Amino acid sequence: MAGIELQNTVKEALNALYHHPDDAVRMQADRWLQEFQRTIDAWQVADNLLHDPSSNLETLIFCSQTLRSKVQRDFEELPSEAFRPLRDSLNSLLKKFHQGPPKVRTQISLAIAALAVHVSIEDWGDGGIVNWLKEEMNSRPECIPSFLELLKVLPEEAFNYRISARPERRRRFEKELASAVEVALGLLTACLNASELKEQVLEAFASWLRLRRGISPSVLASHPLVLTALSSLSSEILSEAAVNVISELIHCSAVGNSSDVSVQMPLIQAIVPRVMSLRPQLNDPSKDEEDVKAIGRLFADMGDSYVKLIATGSDESMMIVHALLEVASHPEFDIASMTFNFWHNLQVYLIERDLYLSYGSEAAMEAERNRRLLIFRPAYESLVSLVSSRVQYPADYLELSKEDLKDFKQSRDAVADVLVDAALVLGGDAVLKILYMKLIQAVSSCGNDQSSEWRPAEAALYCIRAIADYVPSVEAEVMPQSV
Repeated sequence: MAGIELQNTVKEALNALYHHPDDAVRMQADRWLQEFQRTIDAWQVADNLLHDPSSNLETLIFCSQTLRSKVQRDFEELPSEAFRPLRDSLNSLLKKFHQGPPKVRTQISLAIAALAVHVSIEDWGDGGIVNWLKEEMNSRPECIPSFLELLKVLPEEAFNYRISARPERRRRFEKELASAVEVALGLLTACLNASELKEQVLEAFASWLRLRRGISPSVLASHPLVLTALSSLSSEILSEAAVNVISELIHCSAVGNSSDVSVQMPLIQAIVPRVMSLRPQLNDPSKDEEDVKAIGRLFADMGDSYVKLIATGSDESMMIVHALLEVASHPEFDIASMTFNFWHNLQVYLIERDLYLSYGSEAAMEAERNRRLLIFRPAYESLVSLVSSRVQYPADYLELSKEDLKDFKQSRDAVADVLVDAALVLGGDAVLKILYMKLIQAVSSCGNDQSSEWRPAEAALYCIRAIADYVPSVEAEVMPQSV
C-alpha cells in the first residue's frame, strides 16, 4: 500500500473506531489498527501524520503512542543509520507540541527517552542525551516545558522493562544517567526562577532522586532544589510534587545497619523539622483528606527510613514516634496503616539481640535493651488501644460486597500483625490486659435487648486470639477471670 494511501487508511480506521455507530465496525477498526502498529510501515506513517498540520487530535494521540511503542519494542527493526533522523524528527515533534496536547507531548518524550535507553552515550554527542538536552534548552527556551517533561521521564524509563533493551545496555544507561546527575540538576535549578515551571521542576527532581545514584546526601542538604521543595511544604496548598521530592529525599537519607550516619545527618536535619511542622495538620478538619494522606506518608517514610535512629529513644526521635501515633489514630484505615511497617521494624530494632552487639558485654547489652524497651513501652501501649478498635465489623457488614469484605478481613490480618509486634515489645501478658479491659467494657455495654452489639466484644476476642501464642502459659491475672 502506498504511503499516502496507508496514511488515509489509518485516518479512516481511527474515524471508524471513535465515531462509527456499529460496534462490529469499531471492533474491526481496532483490530486493524493494532495490526498496523506491529508493521514496519508504522514508523514512517506515524511520523508523517504527526508532522501533518491537518491531523486531528485522535490521529495525533494514536500516532504518538505508535511511535513510542515502536521505539520501545521494535527499535531493532531499524538500520543503525536511522537513529539520527529518528532522533531529529522526535525532537522536532517535541518542540512542535511544546504547548500541547499534553498526551501527545508525553508520548513523544517517552519515545525519546526509550531511544536513549537503546542508543549509547557516544551517539548522542559529547556528554550523552542530558548534554544534548541542555543544548536544546538553551537554543529554544520557549520549549522548556517539553524539555522538562523529557528530563522527568529519562530516569523513569531506565526501569521500564517494556523497553526491549539488552540487560547490559540497560545497566550502562543507568550509569550514564548517574554520571549526568549534576548536569540534570543544574538544568532544573536554572528553571526555578520561573514560578510557573516550579511544579514541573520538582516532579523531574523527584524522578532523578529515584535513581539513588550520583547524588551525595551532604550536597543535597543545601541544594536549591531541596530548599525549594522544603519551603513548598509550608504553602497553603500542599504541592504533590514537593511531597514526592521530600519522600524521595527521606529514602535517600535512609539509615541502614551499615550506613555512616554522619554522612546522612545534614540532610536528615534539614528534612525532619520541616516535616514535623506539618504535624498539626494531621488533625485539622479543614484539611483535604489527600493532603492528610500525603502528610501521613511523609511521617511514615521518616519512620521507615530513620528507624535505626528512632530506636535509640532520644527526645528528638520520640517526637517522630508521637507523630506516628497520631497518624495511626486517623479514622481512615488507609492512612493509619501507613505506619504499620514502622511499628514492625521498630520492634525488630528493640528486640533483636544482634543489634546490641556493639555494646560489648552481655550486661551492657541487656541494660541498653531494657532502657529502650522502657522508653517505648507507652507508645506500644497506646498503639494497642488505637489499632484494636479497627477490627470491629462495620454496622452494615451484611451489605458489604465480596471485595469489601475481603479488604476488611485483610485489614484485620494487618492489625493482628501489629498486635503481635506490640506483644513482642510489651510482653503478651501486658497486651492481654489491655485487650481484656476492652472486652470487659464491650460486654458491660451490651444489654439483654441489644443483641446487635456483639461487634465490640467480637473485636476484642479477635485481638486476644491474635496474641494468644505470646501470652505465657502461667499467666495468672487475666486468664482465670476469662475462663
